[in-house]
Amino acid sequence: MWFCRSLIGACLLAGQQQVPDTCTPATNDSYFIASVNSALQFLKNPEKKPQNSIEAKKYINPLLRLGDGVSIAVLKIYDRNELIEPENAGSYLTAVRNAFSDQRTVSEKSDREPRITLFVLDYLQEKEGSNPGIEKRIRYMKLCAKDFTCSSQGEADFFKNH
Repeated sequence: MWFCRSLIGACLLAGQQQVPDTCTPATNDSYFIASVNSALQFLKNPEKKPQNSIEAKKYINPLLRLGDGVSIAVLKIYDRNELIEPENAGSYLTAVRNAFSDQRTVSEKSDREPRITLFVLDYLQEKEGSNPGIEKRIRYMKLCAKDFTCSSQGEADFFKNH
């Protein structure tokens, strides 16, 4: 276990945003870093890859089990400066929306409370104040994550009403 964590740490310290399979054995990826990273990369270009496509389900469905774990994985993927880049922040917010859509699907009991996610959202809100679209998405995620009611329709309705 120590060797695997050291290997993962070495891969992350080497500046790799995308953790290759050779660095993270799937059986020891307790934070689902590889799955979350793949989803984040997919979510960066929503206009090229619609979220309702069959391909999207391959990336989005694993997020449904993670709840708060999605934010733990994101903090292991991005450093604080990378996280606040609008493209990364946007894909993170979409990942949160999916991870907090149904509490019944979350595997780990501890991930059913959005503690880390609310912390990350507060940080993003502090740093992204100049981007009104991202700031509004953050406000929505902070509301819906608390009771696992996040959805693309809910987000669209929030944008219309606020």
